[in-house]
Parts: sequence; structure tokens; C-alpha cells
Amino acid sequence: MSENDFQIIRNPGAIIEFDVNDRDGSGFSATIKAGEAVGRYGASGSAVTNANYVLPIFNNAPEISSDIFVGIATEVSNETATVDGKCLVALALPGLTVIRGKANTSTNVNTAAKLLGIMMDFVAFDKAGQNLTAGATTIDEDETDDSNVHGLCIVGGDIDKFTLDVIIHAAASIVSPLTGQTMD
Repeated sequence: MSENDFQIIRNPGAIIEFDVNDRDGSGFSATIKAGEAVGRYGASGSAVTNANYVLPIFNNAPEISSDIFVGIATEVSNETATVDGKCLVALALPGLTVIRGKANTSTNVNTAAKLLGIMMDFVAFDKAGQNLTAGATTIDEDETDDSNVHGLCIVGGDIDKFTLDVIIHAAASIVSPLTGQTMD
């Protein structure tokens, strides 16, 4: 993960301090970096409903009703290998906050026609490597468009910088009351 992989470009939510599990407990190999997408996870990186920590977002997340997307870290977390820490996170408001990040495959978004072809598609994040290791995280425009599964909706992009702009589906957000809902 690199610092500033993701940026909130419009309508950030509140910036809130969240707990981060120690790296031995979470199994994650590095601190959360500023600009990293984070989700709600339990001890040992489990995506459970009673989770108490934020961790870098997992591969293929957020998924509707199973993953809880929190937002974008605004600073580096301060946990150590053996001591829990804290991290400031700008909340992503469903349908309002616009997040910009690199596309998974630059050649899929390098023309206006290609970008138009994926506009309004529901997709997820892609994480290089394993979930609990540091690795590049991108927006996976290669995902099959499915508003009942994927929690990111593509609303724009930059064909010269190979970036995509996304909003968060209400049923994949920590600030949404729609637990368990789909768009059927």
C-alpha cells in the first residue's frame, strides 16, 4: 500500500478516530497509511458483525451486507506489533462521498469510450497480494457489474491518469441503516 492511493474528492464525512488491532493480533503486516481505504474487521482480520477495529480494505470488498466500508485514512495508524493503536478516518457517506483511486487495469479506462462503458457499474476494490499483507489497492473495473453484490459505483474518472471516481452503496457503509438490504 502506498500513501494517498485513495482521495476523497467530494463530500467527506466526519473524521473519526477508530481503534486498530495490534499487528500480531490482526495479522496485518504494516500500519494503515494515509489515503488507504479501510473497513470494519474483527480480531485476526475476520469480517464479523461484532468487529471492533478498522483494517485496510480486503480484496473484492466491499460486498453488500457482508463487508462494512468505513472510509479513507487521513493519517498513518500508530499500532505496534503488540499494542493496539488508533487511526483517523474520513467517513465515506453512501451516495455522497466521491472517492478517487487508480483503476486496476489502466488500458480499460484510457479512452472516453471505455470509461463510458463502465460508468454506473457496481464494482469492488482489488488488493494485490493477500488481504493481511501490504499491497497495492485499486478499483477493480474488471468486476462484473452487480448492484446486489458490489459496494462501489463508478461515477467518473480520468482517462489520462487512469483513475476512477466511485461512490459507496448504502448497504456497504458503516454509516448506513440498511443492513441486509439489496437492490432487488
